[in-house]
Amino acid sequence: MYKLIARIGSIAYVAFIVVATIAFTIRDANRNLVREVMIEAGSEINIADFFKSCPDDAEFVTDVSGIDTDIPAIYQLTVRYDEFFKKDVTLKIEDHTAPKGIAIPHDQYASLEWPEATECVGYLYDLSGIAKIEYRDGTPAYQFTGDYMVPVVVTDWYDNSTVIDVPFHVTDDHNAPLFYGIHDIYVDDSEDAQIDYFEGVTYVDDYDEAPRVVVDNSKVVIGQEGTYEITYKAMDEARNIRSQTAYVHVVRQRATNGTSGAGGGWDSSHHNDVYKTARALAKKLKGKNTTETVKNIISYVHTHVWYTTVRGNQTFEDAVYQAFTKHSADCYGYYCTTKILLDCAGIPNMMVKRYPVKDVGHYWNLVKFGDSWYHCDSTVYRYHHSSFFKLTDKKIGDSHHRFVGNILPVRAGGTPQYKKDLENNQK
Repeated sequence: MYKLIARIGSIAYVAFIVVATIAFTIRDANRNLVREVMIEAGSEINIADFFKSCPDDAEFVTDVSGIDTDIPAIYQLTVRYDEFFKKDVTLKIEDHTAPKGIAIPHDQYASLEWPEATECVGYLYDLSGIAKIEYRDGTPAYQFTGDYMVPVVVTDWYDNSTVIDVPFHVTDDHNAPLFYGIHDIYVDDSEDAQIDYFEGVTYVDDYDEAPRVVVDNSKVVIGQEGTYEITYKAMDEARNIRSQTAYVHVVRQRATNGTSGAGGGWDSSHHNDVYKTARALAKKLKGKNTTETVKNIISYVHTHVWYTTVRGNQTFEDAVYQAFTKHSADCYGYYCTTKILLDCAGIPNMMVKRYPVKDVGHYWNLVKFGDSWYHCDSTVYRYHHSSFFKLTDKKIGDSHHRFVGNILPVRAGGTPQYKKDLENNQK
């Protein structure tokens, strides 16, 4: 009996030991398992991440080959380990990486609406996608010209954000474009008369290289005698606008006797009138001294005559007549008109011709002030909006004003070594 009891006790003890061992094994296996694993988007799925100490036989029961780890998501997986254990686990793919991108530099006029923050950054990349782009400190309000770094915040759907500093060059522009050479236009009353509204007209802006310019000529009636208002408007990138008016004079054609010239069909009997007109005008332009008189004449011709291309050859009187009646001339006409007024004022002057001539010729006046000769040019240029008055060789020495000095009197600031002048101007 005692032996039976001893044997039963021994068996019970062994069973207890086996059960306890199994229980401890299950407990340790469960403790070793990591039930929930989080990986950064874009990372690899690794079985070892689900164990504190990965068993050699650990494997996924679930097929994880089709999981795109670039996309944040939650997956329920099953793993097998330690020969007979099979458990469900959770895989979380999350995005904790801030977006990436580059700044797009901007030029901004202070008076204009600022661009959206989305326009200030580019080449954006994020695993979960961009949720919002905004100015960190609100829409900028810089009012003064200068260079500024404007912070823009880019945030993804997991609230990861990065700050990108965007360079801005701010321009405080409140000046509208300027017009030069706007003038009244004279055309005859023929029905096929052509008008170039921008001939002799230029415009510039302090910042915008190509301001938008239009002319409202809706009131002009071609072929019908009368005076009609036209309006020029210029707007720059900062939306500064300038308007300026002029008039188109449609005049009756004069009878022709076949005289040729730039005006075409003028009555040559009127040419004698140019001297009468010049004498009267020179009297009005007379100043206190020679310098003031010459300045008045140059200024008058420069501001009352606009540049036009003249076809064919003109006589001296033809050119002056066109300038006095149609207020237009080419460089020869500017020279002639200036000369006739200087002659009537009793001021010595002579012609200077451009040399060498590469594309087109040019003419201007050499004028004597007291005992010295100086260059004067009343022609309107696109590149030079004011006239050339009382200049030495050096000061007028651009590509338009090259000349041969040995056929002219010695100029103020010039040199008596004429052959050097000739050699220099032939280069």
